[in-house]
Amino acid sequence: MLIEKKLQILAAAPDLLEDLLAEIPAEMLKERRIPGKWSIHEHAVHLEEAQKMIIERFKRFQLEPNPVFEPYLPGNTVPDDYLADLDLQQSLADFRLHRKEMVDLLSTFTEAQWTNTGSHPEYRSISALLWIRHVMMHDHLHMYRIEELWLTTPAYLRKA
Repeated sequence: MLIEKKLQILAAAPDLLEDLLAEIPAEMLKERRIPGKWSIHEHAVHLEEAQKMIIERFKRFQLEPNPVFEPYLPGNTVPDDYLADLDLQQSLADFRLHRKEMVDLLSTFTEAQWTNTGSHPEYRSISALLWIRHVMMHDHLHMYRIEELWLTTPAYLRKA
């Protein structure tokens, strides 16, 4: 897939997320339908929280040859209710702003920056080109989880 097409998909994520959330009754947003798992609200605000780290990684691919990354493990570094306490509307506005910042940054990448390979203990391989696809998949994974938590009846809601 061409880089330009990937950038268009990434730029559309805030609209997709907001459209999805607009359909969900407010009383469902913070309900943890699966014990010990995130609510719809938590999945949504996580996208903005992760966006900060994502931009920083792209900046490092742009500026550092062969950057070395540390894992991002949100469940291990903040209290369990951290995401639930964040303001959803502010997170959505910030996600829109930071996603535009990221897409604008990526629009300036050179071929050498796209193919700059880094290392990360969690992944077999990581480059800016691979990372852009990973971010797309991350967005859509959380949006899928949001839709799943909203639409799935209790009898069919997966327990894992």
